[in-house]
Amino acid sequence: MRMHICPVCERSDRTTRLSAYWRTLPPERRAGAPHLARPSLDDERWAAPLGLLTLGCALLVSEAWLGFVGVAGGGVWLVSLRATVAQTARRRAEWRRKLFCRRCERVFLP
Repeated sequence: MRMHICPVCERSDRTTRLSAYWRTLPPERRAGAPHLARPSLDDERWAAPLGLLTLGCALLVSEAWLGFVGVAGGGVWLVSLRATVAQTARRRAEWRRKLFCRRCERVFLP
């Protein structure tokens, strides 16, 4: 890995990838540093909209008019989740690029 200079202490001898540093932390230190954690995927709740979409399809097959509401609602809900998923993917990609200075405990982008 190419050594990067920390913008605070201006040293490169103690910089490492944030992801590598996070993996080496013991659980008690991880609990004390949530700002260093990888962005979670908890924002994406797929079960409910997929269930609504499936229920809507089942109702459409049985020729119930409520099936249209289920399919439309589930579809709109899934499309609205797409923006959240893209935003989380961007945050995770940025997190993978971040570096950590062990000397001054600063997180920075190369």
